[in-house]
Amino acid sequence: MRKVLFGLSACAALFVLAATFAVADDEAKEIKGSAGCAACCFKGDACSASVKVADKVYTLKASEKANAATKKLIEGFKGAKTSVEVTIKGVIKEKTIIADSVTAAKG
Repeated sequence: MRKVLFGLSACAALFVLAATFAVADDEAKEIKGSAGCAACCFKGDACSASVKVADKVYTLKASEKANAATKKLIEGFKGAKTSVEVTIKGVIKEKTIIADSVTAAKG
């Protein structure tokens, strides 16, 4: 009986630990990179708003929390011929950054 209880306790502890990490992954982080058009700036296949972070290119989409200015800025990156440095508050999901806010660098 002790072995069964110990096994169940260990499984519960692992479940709680996994759930904690899953929640942490969904928290918005500050991400810095270059935003522009996937095709025009980053040699992708199709025009879409994208961000290059280090040497990876992600599709950029606005979250449901994003304000109108952020949504307009993201839409403006589609078809852009040059990239601009940006700071994004958002989460990375697979090959997409879901942005709550995007701020372009001044200059």
